[in-house]
Amino acid sequence: MAKYNKRKSETTLKTQRGTSIPEVRHTLDEHIRKAIQEKLPELLDEELQEYLGRQWYEHHSDDTPKQYRNGYGKQRNISSGCGTISVQVPRLREPYESKIVGRYQRMTDGIRATLPDLYLHGLATGDFGQCLHQLLGEEASLSDSTIVRLKEKWKTEYNEWKRRKLHREYLYLWIDGIYPKAGPKDDKMALLVAVGLNQRGEKELLAIEEGYRESSESWRDLLRDLKKRGVRWIGLTVADGIAGVWKALRDVFPHARQQRCWIHKMRNIIDKVPTHAEDEIREELRAMYHARSRKDALRLKTEFIQKYRSVYPKAVDSLEEAGDRLFTYFDFPRCHWPSIKSTNVIESIFSSVKLRTDAARRIRRRDSATYLVFKLLMVAEHNLNRIRGYRFVAQTIDNFNKQRPLSKVRYAA
Repeated sequence: MAKYNKRKSETTLKTQRGTSIPEVRHTLDEHIRKAIQEKLPELLDEELQEYLGRQWYEHHSDDTPKQYRNGYGKQRNISSGCGTISVQVPRLREPYESKIVGRYQRMTDGIRATLPDLYLHGLATGDFGQCLHQLLGEEASLSDSTIVRLKEKWKTEYNEWKRRKLHREYLYLWIDGIYPKAGPKDDKMALLVAVGLNQRGEKELLAIEEGYRESSESWRDLLRDLKKRGVRWIGLTVADGIAGVWKALRDVFPHARQQRCWIHKMRNIIDKVPTHAEDEIREELRAMYHARSRKDALRLKTEFIQKYRSVYPKAVDSLEEAGDRLFTYFDFPRCHWPSIKSTNVIESIFSSVKLRTDAARRIRRRDSATYLVFKLLMVAEHNLNRIRGYRFVAQTIDNFNKQRPLSKVRYAA
């Protein structure tokens, strides 16, 4: 019986001969680059002939403008996805700009759009040349100033985004601050962020503003800007315990109800007890946090105060300091409670920002940090889900406007 010999694939044969798959791919890229290099001058000449309406050796006709060739521009390199291409664009004596290769173009639109995204997702400005020269070629124009110019588009996008009109009514407003590593080392930069819940139950990023250490004036400026852009009514504001937030809110939206962030408050209280008592205090606070009614929550609060007043007075003082603001959420639909007890809505979109800013070297310019955080939050905003029980958002706003007692309104769970 003849021995069966399986035919080896072409890839296997080439690998055995010493040509690896990466080398084959590199050869393919090189073939594409060379083909473009050869074809591009022809395309530029054809474009110029179409613009002139005649071949280079033909005379002017009566119905065509008198234009004369003027040689070629200086040779320059254009970076593309398959490498860097050298080109000389034909010129005319009168001003003429090619539609194929722009006057100052040094890279294709695809590369231009990709570079800021690479920076956005973690590649430092100074690392572009080292990382991309292998892909684009040593001739590629990838200086630090080139990358900085590409990021200028973010500034334009941010300024346009800041001027956009907002909805008139937001049932909930979550506000908090983030501290990216930016600016002088001795200076602490704060970015103030606001997320609102519109009538459709969608969480919407409303504002990102630089503020000085979350001062009341900084928050007041942010809230006034929301008003300037069309916001007339806010049902409930959820924030941490920084006094400047509440002072600014009283000045700009005095009728908005106030909810202290439970997560921040629990951390503050636990921070004021010995390590051996942290688990016990945490369980007591969790019971209060998960109470099914305001009556039960207030009872548990009273018991906590009586039990720990003499043992952990600072922890008790911290709980009492929050006052009734810890329990405002009881006036709203039960299905919304998990979302309005804390500023976790903002914390969830901050997570991707912190991963990027913590991994990076310190950003030299504060405005650059603002634009970077803006782009990161724009990406993260797409991951925000509608609030549970979104169907009751419009009804709740209507009940407020008609001044119905919310405690007497029934909502489905």
